[in-house]
Amino acid sequence: MSWKDFHHLDDESLLEYYHSTRSPNAFRQLYARYKDSLYRYCTQMNLTGADSVLEALWSSLLESPPQLHGRRLRSWLFIRTNSLLRNYAGQDPDSSQPAPMQDNKLLAGIQQLPRIERNILLLHMECELPLATVADIEKLSLKKCRELYHQGKERLEEIIHGSHRRPWRIEEVEEVTI
Repeated sequence: MSWKDFHHLDDESLLEYYHSTRSPNAFRQLYARYKDSLYRYCTQMNLTGADSVLEALWSSLLESPPQLHGRRLRSWLFIRTNSLLRNYAGQDPDSSQPAPMQDNKLLAGIQQLPRIERNILLLHMECELPLATVADIEKLSLKKCRELYHQGKERLEEIIHGSHRRPWRIEEVEEVTI
């Protein structure tokens, strides 16, 4: 099969085809679908460990097919990545690591969020996973996950734009006479 023949296959069928034939084109197609979103997610959660975590993820996927247990492959990839990030022996993702791009307010703001809020926001907004799947990844109730999502969004907005509760003040300017 050529590269173009794989576009019509869903992720699970493509993974099954890869593990039955070991076709590099099938794996390339699967990798191309998720490499960018997984990389962005990993770097925002733990910049220093992103490469190691992704290498471990793709290596395990190449070696043996994952047990999906009725889940979609997309969900499994992010669940597994999250697990690898939590077990990464490098720098603690909750420590105050420098933001990768200090001049980008959004990226710097995301790095200032607590780990759980940052993870929920990234999984839902960047990775486009439903909150129910995010709650499953974080082992939270859906209600608690929604609360943390809204709390994280509000905190991020406050970091980027400042507090909404701050009243406008006009400072008096004294005239200087010479």
